Amino acid sequence: MKPFSAAYYIAKNKSRSAIVIFMMFLTMCMFLAGNYISSVWWFYDVSAKYDSRLIVVTALSTDTDDYRDWKSFREDIKNDKEVIALFRTGNGYGGGSLKTTLGLEAGVGSMVFRSKEDMQKAMDLLGIDFDCSGLTDQSAVISENMARNRKLKIGDLNGTKEFEIQGIMNDQSYMFFYLRENKEEDCYRVNIISETLSGQELIDHVQKIIGDRKVRIEKSTDYYIREDLGNIDLIFYVGLIILSVIMAVTLNSVVTGQYIKREYEFAVYRALGVSKGRIRRKIAAELGLMDLIALVIGVAAMLLATFLLNELLYIPRGQYLPYCSKNGIIGVIVSNLLMLVPMIILKGRKMCKTDVTEY
Repeated sequence: MKPFSAAYYIAKNKSRSAIVIFMMFLTMCMFLAGNYISSVWWFYDVSAKYDSRLIVVTALSTDTDDYRDWKSFREDIKNDKEVIALFRTGNGYGGGSLKTTLGLEAGVGSMVFRSKEDMQKAMDLLGIDFDCSGLTDQSAVISENMARNRKLKIGDLNGTKEFEIQGIMNDQSYMFFYLRENKEEDCYRVNIISETLSGQELIDHVQKIIGDRKVRIEKSTDYYIREDLGNIDLIFYVGLIILSVIMAVTLNSVVTGQYIKREYEFAVYRALGVSKGRIRRKIAAELGLMDLIALVIGVAAMLLATFLLNELLYIPRGQYLPYCSKNGIIGVIVSNLLMLVPMIILKGRKMCKTDVTEY
């Protein structure tokens, strides 16, 4: 190990380095906080995939002119070869709410079908392994996660007390699948699904069939959730900047105290002809290595903490904390840069100005 190397300094100054490493380790709190924020959206990942495969179209009203538009659209969508139209009751039934990992109450989506056959067809196309043959009118099917989250079991009623839970499927979504039998002529909503189209392609195709008729494609559950909770990411990033600045100031004070005691050391380096660039690189290497050690320890600690939280607390409640997320990664990067870059610049500049004749 070379005396001028970053590892040599850390090995010879374990207690001082440990303090800095511990404070850098605290930036991993941003990783965990970002994962918690992202956990809100995790609850809707599977539901969003279903919403992209199955869309709902409804008549704007039952007035004579509007309903005439609906009837003509209904005939056109029936005859379209690209999609499968599953007509349903005009009433919509909500899914209620779930409790997220953050403790927030958030709404859940629902899909309504007029027959067991229609529900089975939709589930098959969505890739859900469930047998609908035993269901009766005004029944509901939910996932195991939804059952744990809402503490529901077979025979219970949904939140509005209108539907009986008759099925719990092995599925990761947080949705209610309702069966409300009715005749086709009573319908003025339709579930539209396709074997070949999904997402915006499906929406564009259906919109082309609608044309200028007074018929509407319903917004997805994900749209309404993001409308209600969309600011949660912004709150995280504002908090990230504020906390990172506070941690940067605190850590800078600690590191400044340590480098003041090393001014003579760097003055000797300058007297021996060590270039300013090399001194700056030494400081950057020392702080960078300590930060790397903090990150490695932090990642291991956060993964272990997440595993224990999920297995012991969240999964039994029908909740989940992601092990990694975009917010978590951005949180760590931003927090580290706000701490590390100013310290390297300021300490490098300061140590380059030391003069052995002053000591």
